Amino acid sequence: MSITRAQLLIQQNRYPDAEAELRRVLSDNPDDGDAHTLLAVCLAQSGRRPEAHAALDAAVGLAPDWAYPHFVRGHLYSDAGELEQARVAAAEAQRLNPTDADATALLAQIEVRDEKWELALDWAQRGLALDAEHTGCANLRAHALTKLRRHDEAAQAIETTLRGDPENPTSHANLGWQKLHAGQPRVALDHFREALRLEPGHDWARAGLVEALKARNPVYRWLLGYFLWISTLSAQVRNGLIFGGWLGYQVVSGISRSNPALVPWVRPLLWAYLGFVLLTWLGVPLFNLLLRLSPHGRHALDAHQRRGANVFAAMAAATLASAAAWGLGAGGIWFTAAAMVGLFTLPVSGWMALLGTTRFRSVGVGVAVVGAAGLGELALGLTLGMTSPVLFGLWGWGTVGLVLWMTFGGNGRRL
Repeated sequence: MSITRAQLLIQQNRYPDAEAELRRVLSDNPDDGDAHTLLAVCLAQSGRRPEAHAALDAAVGLAPDWAYPHFVRGHLYSDAGELEQARVAAAEAQRLNPTDADATALLAQIEVRDEKWELALDWAQRGLALDAEHTGCANLRAHALTKLRRHDEAAQAIETTLRGDPENPTSHANLGWQKLHAGQPRVALDHFREALRLEPGHDWARAGLVEALKARNPVYRWLLGYFLWISTLSAQVRNGLIFGGWLGYQVVSGISRSNPALVPWVRPLLWAYLGFVLLTWLGVPLFNLLLRLSPHGRHALDAHQRRGANVFAAMAAATLASAAAWGLGAGGIWFTAAAMVGLFTLPVSGWMALLGTTRFRSVGVGVAVVGAAGLGELALGLTLGMTSPVLFGLWGWGTVGLVLWMTFGGNGRRL
């Protein structure tokens, strides 16, 4: 029974066993700050975050000037997407131990999560100044350089890191993502596979492998290039694209309505824009479905992606079946059904794509509101054999607004 044994169990990812060991330590010595902090790590891994924070409070109370509990708290907040609280905790850890490159790396990681690439680069470089061989800081620096579109510097940084530690899975995954940004999916695929060979459960490498496999299709390769490009932009710029796209569409539509002679020229632009929006929205679930049906690619998808592909397939099939029934003369209600299910596919696909992320809950509220309106309209049409133009219009515009927001604001944040 010892702290050392608990640390070994944590390194082996045997968190329940480590927790039991630490509770035995604390039963003999309730004032052991190390034990409280390590217990917080175990509790966090089992999803018991309030208990983890309580354990950290106990550790801080026992040793207010000890940096490690603040460091662990910073990781807990960062993993939960609570970035402002994570910054405060990480900054306190760095203040208490200013020569610790790990605390500086945590600050860089938080800025990466918040997509503040310049700040992330600055913190990563500060960490390397403290420890020139710190792999975490080196990888975070390369990641920030990639997002700043300084691809040559990023590639050089990652390759230098790999020369020093060729068996580091995160470095291989990092180089894979850098190659995706540089438009080299085949090279990226090799590095993602190597990262997964070294660490089969490496989530970032698995996510990159999925994108690289889909990028074998030239249409998705182009779409991925757009997603990766927009992921390098700030949230303010992405929001500007949302408003600019909507405003541009309205202006061009108004011009075509007031100048019928321009319709043959303007209409292709409008259809091209709508086609682009639909492709950015439905391209991810569509190509996930194609990968799901591939004997070689289906195992690369995680449970959320497989579920999303299944839901997309079901809704697409329902839309096509309803449209076919209408086309065969079964009645206008089937056109309504096809239109409603088809429109509902857009936000639901985006919602499914965000499962497991910190944005899922807030976006889910919007989907639920718009979806309830759409299903209510569909139920009304089925009951009365007619549609309500007002409700249908509200549903349509609500869906389009949500689609535009999540297209420009959402897809880039996932990569």
